[in-house]
Amino acid sequence: MKVVDFRIIGTGKDFFVGGYEAMPSFMDRYKELYDFKRLCTLPVDEFVDQMREGGVSLAVLQAEYSYGDVNLLNQRVAETVKRNPETLIGFAGIDPLATDDPVADLDRYVKEWGMKGLNLQPWVQGIYCHDKRLYPLYSYCQQEDIPVTIHASINFSVTKKIDYSHPLYLEEVACDFPRLTIVANHAGWPWVNEMVAVAWKHCNVYMEIGGVSPKYMVMPGTGWESFLTYGNSVLKDQILFATDSIMPHARVIKEVDLLPLKDTVKENLLYKNALRVLKLSSS
Repeated sequence: MKVVDFRIIGTGKDFFVGGYEAMPSFMDRYKELYDFKRLCTLPVDEFVDQMREGGVSLAVLQAEYSYGDVNLLNQRVAETVKRNPETLIGFAGIDPLATDDPVADLDRYVKEWGMKGLNLQPWVQGIYCHDKRLYPLYSYCQQEDIPVTIHASINFSVTKKIDYSHPLYLEEVACDFPRLTIVANHAGWPWVNEMVAVAWKHCNVYMEIGGVSPKYMVMPGTGWESFLTYGNSVLKDQILFATDSIMPHARVIKEVDLLPLKDTVKENLLYKNALRVLKLSSS
């Protein structure tokens, strides 16, 4: 079976910068669980090789901005994709408050650097995804028919509100941009019910499970019940597999196989839906 990881982030010192400064509570809480030293030091090309060995044939490398020089981050993503054109697709990152013309920046990343989508982390700037300052970016992505991924889950900054990423704010964006492909990073947890409602109403809204260990999704009380229930039926075409580069690919893929989902739905989750969003052939 093919596997498409809809969101990885770059590893190694050239990518994994400012991790502690951006998310101190996450780094402290999970320092014994996740190998942050590996993320900080493993050259990104070696990570891509390990990803392939783990069973992933294609991945979206997102310039997921939270700290540092966003233009340099995009340059590194573009260069890495250029070295791995059969395996990686690049999504640009934008800090909308740090540039005079974010649309011009995105247009340059798309047309000159080959980026195929946009990633936004509005909580980093302390704004909501329905902030009207982001609307020119949404309009550009809708016009150019490229997807936008938006953080829609808890953040681990100790100075930024969790509420910035509540998925109900995505609903206003979906209403105002009905032809925009919107991907909610982390599938809205801990507000999974609300996320499911937004996706159920708007067929252009997708949910990806990056950073989530699938084995916990079936445990009572973790909040994933509605994702599994409706993802197995009415939302089967709107769910996406992703890892966020945190967990080994082989392990996560095995855990997905144990989820109580129909085999056809697992195929949708692991690659078919992603190929459709990315406008790629399944052959």
